[in-house]
Amino acid sequence: MNFLKNTVIFSIATFISRILGYIRDAVVAFYFGSNQITDAFYVAWRLPNTLRQLAAEGSFNAAFIPIYTQESQKSYENAKEYVSSLFSYYTIVLSVITVFVVLFAEGFVKLIAPGFSEKGNLQLTANLVRLVFPYLILIGWTSFFMALLNTKDRFFIPGIAPALLNLSFIFSAVFLSNYLGIYALAVGALLGGFLQFLIQMPQVYKEGLLFKPTLKKHPAINTTLKKMVPAFASFGVSQFSFIIDTLLASFLYAGAVTYLYYGNRIFQLPLGLFIIGLGNALLVSLSKYYAEGNIQAFKKDLTLSFKVSIFISLPAMAGMIFLGKEIIDLLLVRGAFTEKDAVLTYYALVGYAIGLLGYAFTRPFKSAFFAVGDTKTPLVSTIVGLLSSMFFAVFFTFVLKWEVFGLALASSLGAYVNSIYLYFKYQYELDLKSIFISFVKVLISTSVMVLVLELLKAFHLNLSVLVFGGILLSGLIYLILNILLKEDSALIFLNILKRKLLRK
Repeated sequence: MNFLKNTVIFSIATFISRILGYIRDAVVAFYFGSNQITDAFYVAWRLPNTLRQLAAEGSFNAAFIPIYTQESQKSYENAKEYVSSLFSYYTIVLSVITVFVVLFAEGFVKLIAPGFSEKGNLQLTANLVRLVFPYLILIGWTSFFMALLNTKDRFFIPGIAPALLNLSFIFSAVFLSNYLGIYALAVGALLGGFLQFLIQMPQVYKEGLLFKPTLKKHPAINTTLKKMVPAFASFGVSQFSFIIDTLLASFLYAGAVTYLYYGNRIFQLPLGLFIIGLGNALLVSLSKYYAEGNIQAFKKDLTLSFKVSIFISLPAMAGMIFLGKEIIDLLLVRGAFTEKDAVLTYYALVGYAIGLLGYAFTRPFKSAFFAVGDTKTPLVSTIVGLLSSMFFAVFFTFVLKWEVFGLALASSLGAYVNSIYLYFKYQYELDLKSIFISFVKVLISTSVMVLVLELLKAFHLNLSVLVFGGILLSGLIYLILNILLKEDSALIFLNILKRKLLRK
């Protein structure tokens, strides 16, 4: 259960970062609102940020950690030579991609946001792409060292690093927007990328993970590339669903891309706070068990990870649906961001929230496949999920006219298709009875939590009191009910908290 402790550590760090992220969104919404200019920036930002999500949230770790674990078992020097060689080739690939996108920026914008040609913000978007895309190299380095630190069970500094990106965006919006306009956000992105890389270096040095880059090709590089291509493709296909959203949204009204962005940002809180951390920590744990041949522990941790995913995802899903509008009002409705913008952002949030459980289930499954060296099955599953979401997106948007809600909902349904496919392809036994019992307990507790939220709404409380008080009170009741029902995940987190407090 070491992966659960690492998940909690990663989640605490990520929580700090995400809170700053919401402050960042509020500041940007205040200064820029929701319009063609913000649409241009979020399309430009989506290109390197999508690739960042590929590297930081699974695909690089999926290929790197299992092989690094095996190389480390041979010798420390062998592992260091492997890392030195891999870093050099990794940097070359990131640099080539960056140069290519910068040179052909207009073409990429036409590809992912064809509707911008008619709206007149194509050139602005292309200029922003050229400025912001070098962020990819900086965040690529950050992700590389994050993976190295994860192998040493160091999760806090990598988890909190994105806080510096959020602070950089806030600084740029407040102090540079009057001089640079929307270009201030591009400056914030580059500065934040550099700071995220820099903050990890002291711990990298302390753990003895520094190395000299070399073009000498380590024997394991070929194996890594074979694993990395389908791993990147697997996470890439998953992230590509958001590109599809952007493409279709570019044909809708001005601001549609921005509504999807803000809705997805709020949706990403539980995903980034717990589920991604769970996937990264679980991958380290499962890779070690598989290398040791300890399949029993492998299956036990994987079963527990599904129970934890349910424990986190179900109440988060309900909270976003039943308290989402109030959260958006509190975070964003001020300055140039109007009540109409809030309503349309809420529609996007609900669409994404419905799929949280589907997204959550894919993480443990993918970690299990990657830990045993199978990167192809997750790739096929995400392709199947993407094709499903594309079909639903076109149908919901242009036939049913559900607009931003339809686009977000299509992504959610694609996530469920993805996780169902992985379940049928998984080869080891899962304790389905135990997982189902956990689901029932969590569902009961979540239903009571929703009733508490609806009762609080009836009192017409101050918005801040309703949001913060509602989250705290309903969350506390949810946790108490799960403890009374003896739900495993709640009891484990309670024990982790007790041990932390007793140490102090």
